[in-house]
Amino acid sequence: MNSIIQGIIYLESFNMVSVLIRLLIATVLGGLIGLERASKGQPAGVRTFALVCVGAALSTVANLYLYETTGNTDTARIPAAVLNGIGFLGVGTIVVTGRNYVRGITTAATLWASAALGITIGSGYIIGSLIGFVAIIFIVIALSRASQNQEERAARMSVYIELDKSEGLQKVFDYVHDNDFEVATLEKSKKAMLNDKDTAVVITIDLKKHTKHSDITAQLSELECVHYIEEIRRTGDDVK
Repeated sequence: MNSIIQGIIYLESFNMVSVLIRLLIATVLGGLIGLERASKGQPAGVRTFALVCVGAALSTVANLYLYETTGNTDTARIPAAVLNGIGFLGVGTIVVTGRNYVRGITTAATLWASAALGITIGSGYIIGSLIGFVAIIFIVIALSRASQNQEERAARMSVYIELDKSEGLQKVFDYVHDNDFEVATLEKSKKAMLNDKDTAVVITIDLKKHTKHSDITAQLSELECVHYIEEIRRTGDDVK
């Protein structure tokens, strides 16, 4: 036990070996986080997360080196710039599909957290960085199912529907009314249909109670006038 504590204390000191190990830890932990995102088909994967984490760690190490050699450098300046700059990279992972499906917000947030993790590792705070790594993994993996369950049973849902232009919308309204639901908003999609007789709409339905959304989409898809239906996730969580 004492040898482990001494090893951690050694890693938290500033020397060539500790810097090398910090960068290796940043590469491994960043890559592991990216591996989870890559498994969900997200645009930022193992290499992106490993580069962000090790880059943030390297920036912090460079800042500490400047402080060690000059004695008058603000040790928070470069890490702060890293956290600000990572926002531009994160924005590039957020996309809105043609069906108003927001994707990539979780990935963007995880990138930012990985940069913070890299800064923590680079600063030499090994225990804190390991705790932070566990917290990030817990959020993106363990809380993913809880987020899906919460959204699946929310009292309001939005669906993208491609249906018959002449009578499809009325039949959908009839379904909503017959089940004591309420149409909160209705927006016609500008997407061009392959079939001229079809139209596309985005409908937000107030269920007024916690109802399983997959049951609603299944029932709507059984209507003859409905040719395609997909629930729109508006929270930004990547649930795939």
